[in-house]
Amino acid sequence: MKRLFALAITFIIFLAPFANASAQISTPVYPGVIVSTPQADGAIYHPVVYGDSLWAIAEAYGLTPSEINILNGNAPDSAEVYANTILLIRKAFTPSPTVEATSTAVAHTPQPTISQPSRTVIPTKTAYPTSTPTAPPTTSQVLFGDSQRVGLFLISTSLIGIVLVVIFGFIRKPR
Repeated sequence: MKRLFALAITFIIFLAPFANASAQISTPVYPGVIVSTPQADGAIYHPVVYGDSLWAIAEAYGLTPSEINILNGNAPDSAEVYANTILLIRKAFTPSPTVEATSTAVAHTPQPTISQPSRTVIPTKTAYPTSTPTAPPTTSQVLFGDSQRVGLFLISTSLIGIVLVVIFGFIRKPR
């Protein structure tokens, strides 16, 4: 009896991991990508639905994911697509003009050339530019007119401040 009990325990210990594998919840499997039909001009637009991946869409249309990204203005190495967006798969065909040469005989009758004098253009007056008065610069514009002057002013006031701190703060008057 003890052997039978030990055999049952070992059987349960070894088979418990395999029994748990069948009880796991499986992730939902989405069907393949539904391929869109081309429009009248040849363009193909794919509406992205929940569960579509860029790789699956590209495989369904026979393209690479980078080709789809480039057509839609995304980075070629991007792998993100979002539900409820529309991807351009193929651009519309551009109609090529066809040239049909027709041989049509045109009867040419010589006509006398009548020269008509052309009219000369009447000259017009052009407005000349006029000068407008400009206000003289203010004192602050004269003093701080350019960045070099502003820098020199800041450096000089800083040096004056440092000299005053050294004189009044570090040099002690003897008592």
